[in-house]
Amino acid sequence: MATILITGAQSGLGLALAKVYTQRGDNVIALCRQKSPELEETGAEMFDGIDIRDDTDVSGAAKKIGQRSVDVLINNAGILIDDDIDSLQLFSVREQFEVNALGPLKIALAFRKFLRKGSFLINVSSRMGSIGDNGSGRDYGYRMSKAAQNMLTCTLARDLLREGVIVIAIHPGIVAMKMTGHSGALPDEVANDIKNVVDKLTISDSGKFLDRYGAEIPW
Repeated sequence: MATILITGAQSGLGLALAKVYTQRGDNVIALCRQKSPELEETGAEMFDGIDIRDDTDVSGAAKKIGQRSVDVLINNAGILIDDDIDSLQLFSVREQFEVNALGPLKIALAFRKFLRKGSFLINVSSRMGSIGDNGSGRDYGYRMSKAAQNMLTCTLARDLLREGVIVIAIHPGIVAMKMTGHSGALPDEVANDIKNVVDKLTISDSGKFLDRYGAEIPW
């Protein structure tokens, strides 16, 4: 039985990941701002009231884990505020950086002590954070914050390599949830695909940017 820690687990992809891993028999630790009936039904161990923008919330959550090891840490929590060059607001860009880039960094630092040789740190990213794959423009705050998160993934992969921790970014595609207006692939299908990718990872994959099927994406 593996121990899986998931942020933003109350709904959407995070909830689907909690379902997939609990159904397999793993011990899931779910961090969320507000627990939901659907999350409670999974049987996951829940820590609610955790806002990854808040340093105290993150450090407090880490203290609650005790002395357990974490086999898979999934930085899933994120936000998208749609914008274009004519409508973007700097405060919304800052908010997306706080959640999408600094949030995963805070989680990685706070929970690093629970990772061991062979553990996985998975940052849920997006092709919209790929500089080499940007063919449509717009969505400044989201693209910039995910690009920063991708740099975080690359840097963590190199720094944690000596500890045997495998770090990747994964692009789930468009998932049908609130963030996307409920259009896209079903969360349960995407979560299962991500689980299958993680199950096949080796240390040689650390530092890669992959899609939900395991294909590599340009940074």
